[in-house]
Order: sequence, then C-alpha cells, then structure tokens
Amino acid sequence: MKKLFKDSNTLGVIISRMQVPYLTESHINMIRTIQERHNKVVIFLGVTHQINNKNPLSFDIRKQMIQPLMREHDIIIPLKDIDDNKEWVNQVDFLTDSLLYKGETAILYGGRDSFIPFYKKDNGQFDCIELLPEDNDSGTELRNLATIKLPVYSREISEAIIYTLNKVLE
Repeated sequence: MKKLFKDSNTLGVIISRMQVPYLTESHINMIRTIQERHNKVVIFLGVTHQINNKNPLSFDIRKQMIQPLMREHDIIIPLKDIDDNKEWVNQVDFLTDSLLYKGETAILYGGRDSFIPFYKKDNGQFDCIELLPEDNDSGTELRNLATIKLPVYSREISEAIIYTLNKVLE
C-alpha cells in the first residue's frame, strides 16, 4: 500500500452499506481517516430494492446517521445494487468519474469483506485500499443484537415500525 498524504487532486471514495443502528468507532475512524487524506470525500451507500434483515435501514435514515460527520464539501450518494458485477463496477466508475474535475483521480476505500476483490476482478479503473477495522464490531452482530432488545416506546419508534412495515409490504 502506498503511503498516503493529503492530496487535493484525489477524491476519497468510501463504498459501504453502514446498515447498523449506530456508527461504530470503526465507521467513524474510517470516515475521519479518509477525510484526513483527501480534501473531498464521497460516501456511496449501497442500496437495495427491498428492505430485509441484512438491509433494514433506508438510504435516508443512514444518510442522517452519517451526515454529522461530513464536512461541507463531502457528499453521500446512493449506490444501487446490481446483480451483474461488471455492470456494478461500470456504475461505480461512471459515478466516481462524474464527480472528478480535470486532472483529478480517485481512491476507493472499503473495509473487511468489502467490494474490492470484485471491483478488481472486473477491471475497475480506480485504485482501491482496504482499511482494517480498529475494533471487531460487525454490522451483522449489531443488527442481531438490535433484534433482541425490546425498544422503549416513543413516537419516533412507533413511526419507524409503521414506516418499515409499509416499505416491506409495498
């Protein structure tokens, strides 16, 4: 891996799902690290066409969760799931390229079990770096823990349950 430094000509791109009830220290450290390395950061949040156990949160909810960490010029964009990996790689490259000014390039970042091997296999055009987690938090484990604890009533909790059921039944 190349030694990285603040580079105004390189866009830092995070590709992730962040399907967790709260951002872990690993998520926060990843975002902060990439912000330290790049003047401009984009987060592509993976979105699926259907809410399920692995993808319980909408793009908008996750964006609201992440937004407080973002700087004025950083952005969060949905990235649609596509079954064809080559087509997905083309989508990533097209979206990333559309955010670049002349003379800029991008570095794509992923975490444990990320998109990187699939992106490289189908000849994505940008460099990729895998960031190792600072702790052992797993999104799957956090989602499983969230299903065990009965939430305390609040208007927001009730609205969230109704919203989710309506989305699942659409």
